[in-house]
Amino acid sequence: MNDDVRKYIYRTLMIFIGGVLVWVGFIFVNACGFSLACKQAAAVVDRTPIPTLLPATMPAPERFVPTATMSPTLTVAEAATQMLNSGSDIARPSNLGGPGEAITLTGDAAAGAQIFATNCISCHGEKGVGGVSNPGSTDGTVPELNPIDSTLIDPNYKTYATNLDLFIQHGSTPAGTSPVFRMPAWGESGTLPQQKIADVIAYLISLNPAPAAVATATPPESDIARPSNPGGPGDAVSLTGDASAGEKLFAANCVACHGVKGVGGIPNSGSTDGTVPPLNPIDSTLVDPDYKTFATNLDLFIQHGSTPAGTNSTFQMPAWGDLGLLKQQQIADIIAYLISLNK
Repeated sequence: MNDDVRKYIYRTLMIFIGGVLVWVGFIFVNACGFSLACKQAAAVVDRTPIPTLLPATMPAPERFVPTATMSPTLTVAEAATQMLNSGSDIARPSNLGGPGEAITLTGDAAAGAQIFATNCISCHGEKGVGGVSNPGSTDGTVPELNPIDSTLIDPNYKTYATNLDLFIQHGSTPAGTSPVFRMPAWGESGTLPQQKIADVIAYLISLNPAPAAVATATPPESDIARPSNPGGPGDAVSLTGDASAGEKLFAANCVACHGVKGVGGIPNSGSTDGTVPPLNPIDSTLVDPDYKTFATNLDLFIQHGSTPAGTNSTFQMPAWGDLGLLKQQQIADIIAYLISLNK
């Protein structure tokens, strides 16, 4: 009798446990399918498309022949002052706000081209050539960025960058009754980090380079430091330098003579000065507000080399370019790095 009762109890427990397992299995399969990862139970992410667009406040300007992009030379405060004093004839976004941190960063035009292709082509066209309609706006189309509004172009890179940055940071609504597309506030919304904005600015400037700046406070040509070896600028001055790559090249090839970060202090017996000249700070006569002029002043030394004044100097500047010791892109990178040290 006891055995029968025990069997009955065991059988009831097994049926109960089996029922629980079947019920749990049914719930799991219904919620997760037959995958142990249970991806069907994951929360659905409601993604929105990346906003795009630049304001339709810019008419087609005169086209310029592309040259090298440049690096910043002004502080944010200086750029903001220039922006406020620049006059009412320069295109401005509808949304208020000053320049962002992007204008203090060195942009990479190549990286900017990729960012532009990902975020801006759908509205501004490939390479910014435009041609996209914008119903409801006064112009009826999304403004092209290649060529760009000529009032935004400035020989001073930081001023030029600031003019573009205001639109990218704060966005703008085109003039018109109800434009379909509006320029999003890429910076304020955090959609693009400041470095990426700097890269896009560098790319846009590379598509629309400014004419050469008119020298106002630069020293006469005869007072600007020049190498002892003759020769003109190389191809490096027409290339976009990468300051980060230039820093590595400088560390590998130049630190032994010019010191870490070009601070100098290396003896050079037999030379008139007795030391290898520092590059940080660099000879003030080489510095120029126009990036390409500044780059050319440095390029002459790197391309052709120079022998310091004196009886028999221990160290001489090699002709890195003439001898093929450095490629032109590498020279452009070193130039960008040196200019970044002497903003």
